[in-house]
Amino acid sequence: MANEKKAADETSTKAKEKASKSSKAARGKAEKASAETRAKRSQTIAAKAASAKASKQASESKGLADLFEHALADMYYAEKKIYKSLPKMIKAANHPELVEALTQHREETAAQIEGLEAIFALLGKRAKAEKCDAIDGILEESESLLEDFGGTAAGDAAIIFSCQAVEHYEITRYGSMSAFADALGLDEAKVHLETILDQESAADSKLSELAEDTINDAAAEYDEDESEHA
Repeated sequence: MANEKKAADETSTKAKEKASKSSKAARGKAEKASAETRAKRSQTIAAKAASAKASKQASESKGLADLFEHALADMYYAEKKIYKSLPKMIKAANHPELVEALTQHREETAAQIEGLEAIFALLGKRAKAEKCDAIDGILEESESLLEDFGGTAAGDAAIIFSCQAVEHYEITRYGSMSAFADALGLDEAKVHLETILDQESAADSKLSELAEDTINDAAAEYDEDESEHA
């Protein structure tokens, strides 16, 4: 009996030792897996951080030259859209001087497009238009006003109202671009931009003159006549 008990105790002890070793091995394996997982996670986070830093540096690397090129593409798109939209305005205009002013400015717009292409060439770039949401919005509103007021007593006033919105947008953009060109030492580009800016300012002044001298009064007289017959 004593021998049997001794043998049983030894078997039990060995089983416990084996179980303990297995448990330690399992814990070690689990700890190893956990360490590997943490290392992978650390590498992933480091990679993401490096990517974010690189992306931030890339976005911060743009300078005035990049902005100037963006503005150039923006206005190239705008001028081409304006050139296409002017015939509709000219056809709808009634006052002969307004028709003449718009016709002349369309010819200037064609030359302005060539001037912008010349600036692209100075930069060693191919002329490229970049969609301009601002001019699209202004021209869409112009078409809507033409539908509402075209052929009415206020038709010419509405055309001037629309065209001056375009002119004012162009004046602000070309003014900024001229200043950019000056800061960048792009003297020849600045000459082209100043020429365009002068033309836009002159066109705006001509429209104001027509509106204030005759067109607004003619539209107002219609309102007076309507009031008298009411």
